Amino acid sequence: MRMKLFFITLALALGAGWSACDSKKEDVKPSSSFTFKLDKDVYQSNATEAYVTDTIYKGVKTLVVDGVTNNFGYHMELMISFPDSPRVGTFTDTEMSLMSIQQKGTGYVGKNIKVNITSINSKHAEGTFSGVLTNGDIEKPLTDGTFKVEIY
Repeated sequence: MRMKLFFITLALALGAGWSACDSKKEDVKPSSSFTFKLDKDVYQSNATEAYVTDTIYKGVKTLVVDGVTNNFGYHMELMISFPDSPRVGTFTDTEMSLMSIQQKGTGYVGKNIKVNITSINSKHAEGTFSGVLTNGDIEKPLTDGTFKVEIY
């Protein structure tokens, strides 16, 4: 599933890059954003997708915010599970990962990730998040996390 999502994201990013070469088009800001600071490093997705899915494991609706950095170095994913239905509020039933795509860097998973959703409907979601990411040995603070996404 992750590989399929990676290739879809890669195709979208490459398509966006080729269309940006047309000198007649104006610069268009991406409709979705996903960014955070891990310790002192800032990670920003340049190809972000989001969707709501039913989880088999938890049996609830989950918002998935997924992206890759502009150099395709890292895959970023934030998953927020809702106790009933997607809604505005603060949630701690979340999962976060930051993985090196080319396996040249360290991968991290979330620990105590807190998400505050400020707006959500069937087509749009936005909010903030913070917490700690760990690679098993080292824990780093995750701060200044924001997302503003179109839901597909």
